[in-house]
Amino acid sequence: MNHFAGFTVPVVGGHHAMLRFAEDGKPEPVLAPGGKPHVFTTELDAWKAVTENLLRYINGHMRRDGETITSARDAAERIF
Repeated sequence: MNHFAGFTVPVVGGHHAMLRFAEDGKPEPVLAPGGKPHVFTTELDAWKAVTENLLRYINGHMRRDGETITSARDAAERIF
């Protein structure tokens, strides 16, 4: 399964924001400082975290055949 996903999961005390990236086999929770899953008090707060983290990942870490987007963009700019 080569896709991205984001969703929330109700837990005791709130919700976890869960993210699945194309290179991972399973979803992982958004972590709080210290490495433990962050428990958001509302589902809306968890969805905001899903959106922010997924967009941050896509805009900063997307790769093409092992290259970063920056190197691909630089190669394209040399052509044009």
